[in-house]
Amino acid sequence: MKTDLVHVTKKEVFTYSIVISELLEVPHKVLVNTIERIIKRQEENNGTAKPLKFPQKFIEATYTNKMNRTYKMYELNEQAYMKLAMHLKGYENAERVQDSIIEAFSMMKEALLNHQNASWLNARQEGKAIRTAETDKIKLFVDYATKQGSKSANMYYMNITKMTNKALELLIQVKDGSPLRDLANIMELGYIQMLEYRATQAIEHGMNENLPYKFIYSYAKDEVNKLADSLNFNRKSLK
Repeated sequence: MKTDLVHVTKKEVFTYSIVISELLEVPHKVLVNTIERIIKRQEENNGTAKPLKFPQKFIEATYTNKMNRTYKMYELNEQAYMKLAMHLKGYENAERVQDSIIEAFSMMKEALLNHQNASWLNARQEGKAIRTAETDKIKLFVDYATKQGSKSANMYYMNITKMTNKALELLIQVKDGSPLRDLANIMELGYIQMLEYRATQAIEHGMNENLPYKFIYSYAKDEVNKLADSLNFNRKSLK
């Protein structure tokens, strides 16, 4: 999961050495040794090197493995990771890992910037209202399906959310599991709102027409997918 590669501490984005070692498929201890050699050289050069505007941060931390044993690891900011990446070129997966982590840093930084932007926050708030309306409608639909004999109507909460998220993957280029709403830009938030509103409309229309619950679900899915295809086509034509 792309956003699992990085995390935020005090409004700054970091990755963990244990994450890098797992992606590289190398022993974590080997990676820690490389990091500590870099740190040692930094300390030796502190008296002569020009201070950096964006310093490399290697922060010692610990993690606990599945055997409940605690080991040392490091938190790295983006500058520290880039310094480390220079020493990883000999590993088979190095380029792929570097691409993944650099993209994860960029996505998380964009999310942080979004959260400081008034227009984005307003759009996000509007989206929450639409999402609430959708979940309220799904609740009514669950009751509707149950009365028609559905034995697993509660699954529609998850299934309709999955249906919308799958359609969104056409529009928002993030990997499965990423927090779409937090990483989306203002235009993409608009796409999310339109898709969720379309799902709500379809469900409401089907219930008003007293249609079978399975038909309503299929109808909502078709409507969401058609809208996603249309939005995706229009988005590409603007490029």
